[in-house]
Amino acid sequence: MEISTRDARRLFLNEQGLLRKDHFGRGKSAVQRAIETLSYCQIDTISVVERAHHHVLRSRVRNYTPSMLDALQVDDRSVFEYWAHAAAYLPISDYRYYLPIMAGARDKHRPADPRLAKRILQRIQAEGPLGARDFEDSRQGQKSSGWWDWKPAKLVLEQLFLCGEIMVTSRNGFQKVYDLPGNVLPTGLDTSQPTDAEWQRFLVTRQVDALGIATAYDIGYTRTAIRQLTGRNVRQEMTTAIAELTEDASLVEVFVAGTPYLTRPDLLDQLPLRLGRRRVTILSPFDNLVINRRRALALFGFDYQIECYVPAAKRRYGYFSLPILYGDELIGRMDAKAHRRHRELEIRNLVLEPRTRAEPALVAALADGIGEFAAGNGCDHVRVVQSEPASLASLLSLSQGT
Repeated sequence: MEISTRDARRLFLNEQGLLRKDHFGRGKSAVQRAIETLSYCQIDTISVVERAHHHVLRSRVRNYTPSMLDALQVDDRSVFEYWAHAAAYLPISDYRYYLPIMAGARDKHRPADPRLAKRILQRIQAEGPLGARDFEDSRQGQKSSGWWDWKPAKLVLEQLFLCGEIMVTSRNGFQKVYDLPGNVLPTGLDTSQPTDAEWQRFLVTRQVDALGIATAYDIGYTRTAIRQLTGRNVRQEMTTAIAELTEDASLVEVFVAGTPYLTRPDLLDQLPLRLGRRRVTILSPFDNLVINRRRALALFGFDYQIECYVPAAKRRYGYFSLPILYGDELIGRMDAKAHRRHRELEIRNLVLEPRTRAEPALVAALADGIGEFAAGNGCDHVRVVQSEPASLASLLSLSQGT
C-alpha cells in the first residue's frame, strides 16, 4: 500500500500532538498525556530560550508551567528520569522496560570506586535524598575540564543512576536530587523484568506508537544509546520483533515515496487527516518531531542541523536556530535569545525556507506564534535583528505593533 508524504506527515504530527491545537488538552493531566504519548521528553541544559523539556511540553500544552512537570515527578510519581536516546523524562508505566538497560549498564558502567559507591548508598539510605553538592570534593583545588573530570562523588552518583541503583527523586533548580528506587517508585508499580521478547516488542511498538509511522531506521533511532549504555547491539533483536509484529498484523507495511514504513492498521483508518486552522509553532531543536534529522528531511524536506556545536564562523543560521512549524510543514528557522531580565525576545536571525513565501496569512500566523513563544519565555517585547527575506522583519513589526 502506498500513501502520500503529506498523509505520512499528518499521521506523524497527529501522534505528536501538533496537528491541531490542544490535542492533549490543558493542565497537568495534558502534560502527563503528552509524555506518555511521546514516550520521552528530552532534557537539555542549554537555556538561551526555555530549556528543551519545558519547550517541548509548552509546544503541546499551551498553559504549561514547569511546576506541572515537577508535580508529575515529585508528587504523582507518574514520570521518572532515565535515558531514551538522551537524558529524558519518561512515563513511569514504561519503567520495567528500562530494567534490561539498567542491568546492562551495571556490567559496563559499574562504579570504578566501589567503596565510595557503598558510602554514597549508605548516606542516602540513612539521610534521605541527596544531591552532588551534599558530597565533599576530595580533589580540592583541581579544575574540572569535563564530564569525566567530575568530582568523584558526582561521577559515582551518575554511574549509580545509570545502573538503576538510585533514581532522581526531584530537582533543586536544575540539580538532580537522588534517592533509592524503593523510595521513588509508586506502590503497586510492575517492576518485573521483561522477557527478551517482551522488551524487543516494546522497543518497536513504543516507537511506532509515538511516531505514527516509522522506517526501520526511525524505530532503531534509540539503539545507539542502548549500545553505549549496555554494549548490547539490539539491531538484530529489533529486526526479529518487527518480523513477528508484521506477521501477526500488529503492524503493517506501507510505502511513502517508495520507502517502506511501518504503522498500526487502525492509524491508516484515520486517513485522510485534516488540519485545523494553520498556525505556527516554534519548536525546540531537541523536539521529538525534529530530533531525528534524517526523518525530518524525508517527511518535511527540511534539512536541519543545530549549530551551537558548529564554530561561529561556519554557522549559517545561528547558534540556536529553532524550527518553525506552520500547519503540516516546516517552513523556516529562528535563532533567538530570551533576555528575561529585560523581558525581550531577541530574534537574531529569522529565515524562511526558499520554497516558502511570506504571504499575509503566514505572516499573521508567524506573528502570533512568535508572540506566544515570547510570552512562554517571560518576554513581552520582540526585536527582530535580521530576517530572510529582509522584508519579513518589517512585516512582522507591523503585525505585532512593536
